[in-house]
Amino acid sequence: MFRFLVVRLAAMVATVFVVAMAVSLVLTVLPGDAARLVVGPEATPARYEAVRRALGLDLPWPARFARWLAAALHGDLGRSLRYPSFSVAELLGRGLSLTFPLAACVAGVSFALGILLGALCVARLGKLVDLAISAGSQLFLAIPEFWLGILLVSIFSVRVSLFPASGFPGWGDPRAWRYLLLPAAALVFPRVAYFSRLTRAVLADVLGTEFVRTARAKGLPERLVLLRHALRNAVIPLVAGFALTFGRLLAGTLVIEQVFSLPGLGKFAVEAAFARDIPLLLGLAVLVTGTVVAVNTASDLLYAFLDPRIRRS
Repeated sequence: MFRFLVVRLAAMVATVFVVAMAVSLVLTVLPGDAARLVVGPEATPARYEAVRRALGLDLPWPARFARWLAAALHGDLGRSLRYPSFSVAELLGRGLSLTFPLAACVAGVSFALGILLGALCVARLGKLVDLAISAGSQLFLAIPEFWLGILLVSIFSVRVSLFPASGFPGWGDPRAWRYLLLPAAALVFPRVAYFSRLTRAVLADVLGTEFVRTARAKGLPERLVLLRHALRNAVIPLVAGFALTFGRLLAGTLVIEQVFSLPGLGKFAVEAAFARDIPLLLGLAVLVTGTVVAVNTASDLLYAFLDPRIRRS
């Protein structure tokens, strides 16, 4: 188990490093001049060259990346060009304070509801409940998240005026949850659909195995067969499915934040891209990649714990 853990952690660090290097190289070769965006078009040549040297843009890319990496290893991700009064770490912390709770809530609710609906489908296989849930899940999987968010705004904000259409007052406001309900719904529905279909497929496959037929032959109630035997053996595929979709969830959260004008990581990502804010874009890439890789590593460790055969492979 220790060797398995070391290999997964080494792979996680290597992945983050490669992504940071690739993003840094792409930002270097793309057209545009970050120094010119900082000083403005009316700056003197001396001022422009001074800013280029201050930002390290006069150095070749390998030296520039090595300087950034050395500082990042000491916890310094640099200062934002778009917001020069703030460090990149401060901006990421601000954005993460909204994006992380939203994504975590959506992930937990989607996983729980998806498993519940999938189990209900299997318990009523081929009946009206199964057909209705399967049709609904297929519909929500086909609808793009941003379009679903716009649809929810047009219904519950414009026509009915139940929830705010955009903005976020901060966690100190007791009504803050009302601003996140529609964004969360736009993210939850497609993921509940995915997990319900995955659960249905996995449980239907497990219910055809020999040990389930043996449990039924012993006279156990179908409810116990489903929960105690089938669902327990379906945990590993469900955990793997959760890890595989987490990256899409994080990307979807950043998009939905733009639809609802939420001050999360999505807002900083768009502004950094337009301003060619290389330090902030690098910090965002490292944060998002590290989060996704950490979740996948945690899932690897979890189903290695659940299935000893994986540890020996």
